[in-house]
Amino acid sequence: MTNAQVFSKDKYDVGALRVEPQRIVINSDLPVSLRPYRTSPVEEQEIKSQVEKLLQAGLIKESNSPYSSPVTLAFKRDEGKKTRLCIDFRKLNALCKSDSEPLPLMDSLLDKLSKAKIFSSLDLASGYWHVPIHPKDTEKLAFCTNFGLYEWCRLPFGIKVAPAIFNRLIRRILTKYKIDFACNYFDDIIVYSSSELEHWKHLKTIFEICEKENIKLKLSKCVFAQTKISFLGYEIEQGKVSPNNANIETIKKLQPPTNVKELQRFLGSVNVYNKFIPQYAKLRYPLNQLLKKDVKFNWTNECQDAFDKLKETLTTKPVLNLYNPNVTCHVFVDASQKSVGAVLKQLDASDVLHPIAYHSRTLRVYEKNYAITELECLAIVDALDKFYYYLHGQKFVIHTDQAALVWLKNVKNLRAHHPQTNDKVERVNQSLVTRLKCKVNSTSTKVPWTKLLECVTNEYNLTPHSITKYPPAYLLLGTLPYDSPIGQNSYYEPVNEALNLALQRTIDYHNKNKIRYDARFVDKKFNPGDLVVYEEFHYPNTRKLIPPFSGPYEVIKQCSEVTYEINKPNPLTKQATQIVHISKLRCFHSPDKLKLSHE
Repeated sequence: MTNAQVFSKDKYDVGALRVEPQRIVINSDLPVSLRPYRTSPVEEQEIKSQVEKLLQAGLIKESNSPYSSPVTLAFKRDEGKKTRLCIDFRKLNALCKSDSEPLPLMDSLLDKLSKAKIFSSLDLASGYWHVPIHPKDTEKLAFCTNFGLYEWCRLPFGIKVAPAIFNRLIRRILTKYKIDFACNYFDDIIVYSSSELEHWKHLKTIFEICEKENIKLKLSKCVFAQTKISFLGYEIEQGKVSPNNANIETIKKLQPPTNVKELQRFLGSVNVYNKFIPQYAKLRYPLNQLLKKDVKFNWTNECQDAFDKLKETLTTKPVLNLYNPNVTCHVFVDASQKSVGAVLKQLDASDVLHPIAYHSRTLRVYEKNYAITELECLAIVDALDKFYYYLHGQKFVIHTDQAALVWLKNVKNLRAHHPQTNDKVERVNQSLVTRLKCKVNSTSTKVPWTKLLECVTNEYNLTPHSITKYPPAYLLLGTLPYDSPIGQNSYYEPVNEALNLALQRTIDYHNKNKIRYDARFVDKKFNPGDLVVYEEFHYPNTRKLIPPFSGPYEVIKQCSEVTYEINKPNPLTKQATQIVHISKLRCFHSPDKLKLSHE
């Protein structure tokens, strides 16, 4: 076989990466020393056999280290018994200095595969054992058995910083050779190409890199030149991704949970594939109620329906398209009284909109008081935040069944203090425009406002605020971007004290405004059974003679200080009642009562 030398003969046949030996940094000079665990004769024989093979391969050596961590055997799936040699590094890990190497994001890796047609998956043989350890740090990785003390010369499994060290080295190797047709997730490398001929060239390049860098691959776990491949729990083919069959079969066999722990395990298994499930938050809502504190675990028919629906959705093998940055995105949003959701879609080769990802979440307590238009608007904001990485810098289309939202998009003249507008942005814009007018008109040469904007914003940030009495830059940065000739401390208090004073002054200012507002505000209250009329929303081009109010409606209950439930049917949700804001309600005075009062 060509390039046969890059494949290992067994798990002990591993190469040493041609990199500098790695350091293991400990935050304490006090060694971690633990006694060996007691083992059965069968387990001890297995441990002794593996230790001898590790010694022969040069992966470990005998030790006189003051450190020692105990050994145990774990279950190994492919062998069906406890044969995996594990070192209990928990005490040592508590003292290890953390490594901030960013770990790969699975969604980002999947996005790279959108245009590929042929795939290969490569698995490193005993991946961590490829990494050499600095001679000064091998003693820290010592482990004890009932028949001796040994220390690792290579990076072992179980040490806290091992994933970060290993992933960084593999990533740097691929970057060094400017590889743009392969990516790694720890010891798994996926090679992707747009044609079979190109793919074999790519594989040859990867094998040459493995040979140069002394990397050994495990042939039994490698898959070559496939149109469909399993990677990171997903099945990937040309432009499509779906859940892995094996994982779905496991979920399919799960029985209804009998306690909170079993329910958490089920939801954890399903949550991995939540982007494949439409209205996921709405489906699992009944199950979420059982996870709340002080709630008795009562498995109702509603819970069973939600459990079955989640399993059914996954077992029907949902398929998503992979994101294509060259195709326009379409965002479909929807909202209910329990959750908001969205679907990101793109046109496929057949000019049919196909899902890229689903998103949904349960409403927070205060969000449940929103009107349906506000909920639809919330769904849009939530979707744009969730799909930001796909939509940023791209043209996209938002689909909603709320015509009111379409009208709001076309409104140009919004009042700065209107509750439904972004008042902070509007007022800041107004402040900047006023200052820019002064600057532009004060110069004889009429400098363009774009060149004066930086100067104006700096002046604004360095000017003491009328309420806090401090410049915004000082409260944010703790210092001013210039040196005062008298000394900065002569002007302002230390930043912590200044922040407290600014907060107190802001609170005092708001309290004064509240007193002035309350002095002329008539507080209106409604009781259950009262009749009210509702102020309807009308577009600006609506006929003038349409009544502004509808009703009367009966007040069912008070939901909060500012919201009431009335018996006004909701045409969108098909519910018999609506929760509305107090500002939309007026007392209903019947004509008979008005006539009597006039008489």
